[in-house]
Amino acid sequence: MPVKIPLKFYLTARDSPILPGSDIWHQPLPTSRLHQGPTSKKIDEKTISYGDYLSTVGQFLEKDNYRVVMTALAHCSPGTAVPEQVRGLAVFLVKHGEFYHPVRVVVETGGAEYAFVVNGAVSDAGRDHIESEFKWLAGLDEQFDTPVVPRVFHLDQIAAANGDVIPMFSAEWFDGFCEFHLTDKFPENRSNVIVWEKDESTYFLTHEQAMDMYGKVAFTLTTAYNFYTFGHISGWHHAAGDFIVKPLDATRVDLRLITVRSYTPLVDNPSPDPADLIEGLLLFLLKLSIRNRLDRLDGTGDLGWAGDYALKGTLDGFFRGLSVLAAKMELPADFKDQFKNVLNCYPPDALQTLFSAVVDKIPTSSPEHGFLHDRITAHAALFGSILASD
Repeated sequence: MPVKIPLKFYLTARDSPILPGSDIWHQPLPTSRLHQGPTSKKIDEKTISYGDYLSTVGQFLEKDNYRVVMTALAHCSPGTAVPEQVRGLAVFLVKHGEFYHPVRVVVETGGAEYAFVVNGAVSDAGRDHIESEFKWLAGLDEQFDTPVVPRVFHLDQIAAANGDVIPMFSAEWFDGFCEFHLTDKFPENRSNVIVWEKDESTYFLTHEQAMDMYGKVAFTLTTAYNFYTFGHISGWHHAAGDFIVKPLDATRVDLRLITVRSYTPLVDNPSPDPADLIEGLLLFLLKLSIRNRLDRLDGTGDLGWAGDYALKGTLDGFFRGLSVLAAKMELPADFKDQFKNVLNCYPPDALQTLFSAVVDKIPTSSPEHGFLHDRITAHAALFGSILASD
């Protein structure tokens, strides 16, 4: 007879259960991170409720005698992956994103607890990306020498009670890693990067930790770049919490990338011409240096711009990543130095022109256009000065 594992749902912690029949159970699931809590809005036949969504996650977990749970448990704790050893499943609704509504699933065994994540796509944007993201995460996991992106386990589609079919996938959960954002209120002896703990407490990174963090973002994205095809991880945003962080000491952090919405060529119709390959890498670096400094204050507020330390960290991480990329792509051993020489050939006004061209490509209707236009001159000057002093 199949084992039936007790399953409980929670909003964020065990002191906030979501029970069938409670008010929140019937309320509509928020559609974005801007609306994180329950509302009094009534649902219609096209809207999924908290209860319908969590029940669908429950079906996903229970399917095929808890195959999803057993696969994740085998990854977390080899040798314990049988349903009889699981005493309960606790499902925590982590956040409401534009693409997914991730839940953290805690597997309760006799001796310990193990966690993994389930991402469900309710929005059209999520539905359009979920299968590709599952594939990209699986492929990139094999490329990195150390854990960077979550290992993915299962992708499926589950019918909800309202008749909707929700695609979802299970993946590795990075314990101890938290979302971070820029903020405009911070201590004088700390950076303006604030980290959100799972218990809703916060702390600020030191300047050294923040610089290391931005460097590791750049290192990760650079090592994932394909020099010959111009393929790169695109569509990532600090404002969406795509990267998560865990401090190691007063100067260093560990970093993970938890979502890959797109992996596409940097330019249309990429050319194999050597000069074009170098220009492609240059464009990748310019865009990376800008994007890595951009965020929204406290995640959902006004646009924010990281301090000079972020650009210093970005360039350091890029060149460390370029050494790894060169070895992987079988480029010359001194490729990193060759590329530095190329960059140093650009006088300040030429660098300014290149950066301005990147910003000009952003639609004028986007709030990022004007925001970056006001900052790109100082950014280009700092970029050149860091290169010159290296």
